[in-house]
Amino acid sequence: MKTLKLLLCLACLAALQPLCRADGTATGVENVLVIFKTHLDIGFTGLSSEVRQTYVDEFIPKAIETAQELSSEGGDARYVWTTGAWLIDTYMKQASPEAVSGLEAAIRRGDIVWNGVPYTVESESMGRDLFREMLGLSASLDSKYGKKTIAAKMTDVPGHTRSIVPLLSDAGIRLLHVGVNSAVAVPEVPPVCRWSDPVSGKSVILMYQSGYGDDMILPDGKTAVSINFTGDNHGPHTAQQVKEIFARLKGKYPNATLKATSLNEVAQVLSGMEGSLPEVSSEIGDTWIYGYGSSPLRMKKFRALSRLFSSWLEEGRIESGSQMAVDFATALGLVAEHTWGLDVKTHLRHWDTYGYDSFSAARDLPEFRKMEASWKEQDDYIDTAISLLPAGLQQEAKEAVQEAKTVNMDTPKDSRPRFEPDSCGTYRMEYRGLGCSIGEISYQSYSEQDYIQFRDAYLISHVQWAVEDNGKPGLQESPARSATLTATADRCWKDSRGRTVCDLSFPEDGRVDSRVLPSAVQTSCRVSDGGRSVELEVRISGKPANRMPEAYWLTFRPEDLTGVVAEKTGEPVDLLDVVPGGNRQMHGIDRYVDMVTSKGTIRVWSPDAPLAVIGERNGIGFSKDKPEMDKGVHFCLYDNLWGTNFSMWWEGSISYRFRIEFMPE
Repeated sequence: MKTLKLLLCLACLAALQPLCRADGTATGVENVLVIFKTHLDIGFTGLSSEVRQTYVDEFIPKAIETAQELSSEGGDARYVWTTGAWLIDTYMKQASPEAVSGLEAAIRRGDIVWNGVPYTVESESMGRDLFREMLGLSASLDSKYGKKTIAAKMTDVPGHTRSIVPLLSDAGIRLLHVGVNSAVAVPEVPPVCRWSDPVSGKSVILMYQSGYGDDMILPDGKTAVSINFTGDNHGPHTAQQVKEIFARLKGKYPNATLKATSLNEVAQVLSGMEGSLPEVSSEIGDTWIYGYGSSPLRMKKFRALSRLFSSWLEEGRIESGSQMAVDFATALGLVAEHTWGLDVKTHLRHWDTYGYDSFSAARDLPEFRKMEASWKEQDDYIDTAISLLPAGLQQEAKEAVQEAKTVNMDTPKDSRPRFEPDSCGTYRMEYRGLGCSIGEISYQSYSEQDYIQFRDAYLISHVQWAVEDNGKPGLQESPARSATLTATADRCWKDSRGRTVCDLSFPEDGRVDSRVLPSAVQTSCRVSDGGRSVELEVRISGKPANRMPEAYWLTFRPEDLTGVVAEKTGEPVDLLDVVPGGNRQMHGIDRYVDMVTSKGTIRVWSPDAPLAVIGERNGIGFSKDKPEMDKGVHFCLYDNLWGTNFSMWWEGSISYRFRIEFMPE
């Protein structure tokens, strides 16, 4: 079977090569489908509120103007601008009635189209219900304007979880185009393939390109697709740019008819070839997902509201597909949108300000304040989503958010616990021969050498912006050093509920400034059901803000670990079946991780912590190799490792709950 898939893949790659003459023209192409887009970052180039308003006030009107100008000239060049459904919906709600009428006319003419997702998300940060209902925004616009959207595009993010395949398919999406950030590793999948989900038996056609989009000849050899982008929030093309693009394409494909259109037409053409496309059924994963560890309290609230939303849908208190469901999912889903703030390399810099003293002194500078304001806008998405709910549901949502914020540190008592951990606060649990070490808490700091190794493994382009995005410029001149500190148990006691509670602390280490460490770390552990179930809570209190790269981990080491399966966006995914170049190390998880051993399975439910690493405990350990299973499974409690626009520091207190179930064979 693997040989057959390889042959199909090679055949597809051969078919994608143009029939070129010596001068570089592709003479066999008969039709060129020309797509125009602007990459939407809801933030990055400015505050998210500013970016949103710029699209409403300037970019959408300019796109309409370009399309009308070219149409009135009567030449071959035409302009059809594709954008996310969220922008269309936002415009309809914020623009003047006259402007809305202008957009509606452009939609009816086919000058402005939307794709099947509202915006680019990091999909494995989301639950199934939230992702599914979010797709309803495109369907709602289709119904209103008599359209049928069958294509989706997500840009920049290198990969997604296979679990979105059945959700896209159920929403009528036949094609997903993924345009990968041009500097980073591209998952090794055919440029055009059928991505199938063995759990549901459903599939979508997948187009993969390095860069936001480019020219590609489809497997029939007669049709080419040309995806033409303007950069991050740069606005639509001018009429002159469109004419130049058409002239370039006419020179490249001299015998072809050029047509400005949408990805829906690409989906229609590829649907006729679907049976001959190579199949990919593996997970791809997201090598940018580690950014979602940079704001742990935001993610804890987000996950709590996502669970609550699922319960409302299940109980019929919100109807699936209703305007309420779509509006709430789209508003809350902005937390999963791939832009989490201002561009650090443009708006912050201060590459000489990493150490505790210099950073603490600099936080009142305007650049630092503005960065924090951009991150607060992301937190505000949660409040905005709640405000869309009816009063009764609002109250439940507010209570869930308040509970997520609450951290109850226990007070030491003189009572002796029923069972004690070792000196590191780690428990060795065993149930019917199924054993696992749980509870190890560790702190990691990272050096410039760590980032050099990461970039050498991950980047395919070392241009300056890519180095700054995927590193910490100036770190070599800072106090940051590479170190791993494992917490030790200072004292343990039994609380009033019979739980073993331990105060932990990190040992002194000359490589780590002790002032960056939290004031208190505590674990609470209770064994029930005759040893079959364990409840573990990790509490971190008084964590200081620290710009130097760091991460906190909770480690599980099962005996004889042979496999790991995690629920991702509502479906179980084998974490050892990930394509090369995808994320084989870190995964965004939905509700649980199953650690499979020779004696049975240990399931870890994680309602609060969204990230898990298999193998080496490292937040920037990208590798095409499969993880080393003997190193265990590690939940990331916090990291600020990525640059770009994610939170560079976080301070406060937080707790994480875990429930461990032993399921022997």
